[in-house]
This record gives sequence, structure tokens and C-alpha cells, in this order.
Amino acid sequence: MVQAHRFASNEYRLFPVRFQDKMCKFLKANVGGVQKLLTCGNFSACPVVSNTNMTFCNYIPDGSMLPPLMQSGDYRVDFHGLYSNNELFVVEVYGKVTRPEVK
Repeated sequence: MVQAHRFASNEYRLFPVRFQDKMCKFLKANVGGVQKLLTCGNFSACPVVSNTNMTFCNYIPDGSMLPPLMQSGDYRVDFHGLYSNNELFVVEVYGKVTRPEVK
């Protein structure tokens, strides 16, 4: 499951971006440009091998794959790894969205 939060009033608040599906489907559909994860690190796509450490590095999301009206600001995206409704892990990713000013 993926849940986004936006920084406002000195805390990260829920942002209306949330979806859930299998990780391999995310990669195949290239949701948010996640296939770029395969360009750096030791993660080689699906099937995922158990009991191994996976590394990802230098990931920059594809801006054309973000929601078009997403506001500039600081965001946190939580990735929840679930198996049969049991939470296996949570990864918190922090980032900033900047848009050019329109005059």
C-alpha cells in the first residue's frame, strides 16, 4: 500500500493519494516511474527473492507521472509491505515537489 502525506502546519498530514496493489504490478505498469528503481542498486524486478537485502539508489520520480495538479511542497510517501494483512515493513520516503512559478 502507498500513502502520501504533505507537510503543513509543522507536521505531515494525509494527502489524498493512496493506492494498493501488488508490487510487481506497480513495476510492470510503471506507476510514478518506479521502473527507474531498476537502474541503480541490486533490485532486479520480479519475482522478489526472499531473505535478501535489496538496495535502491539515486531514484528520481518521473515528474510526468505525478498527478498534474500536485502542489509544490514537502511530501512523505509511506510504502507498506503487506502479506495476508500482516504488515512486514514500512518505508518512509521524504521528498520535495517544486513547480515553476507562473506569472
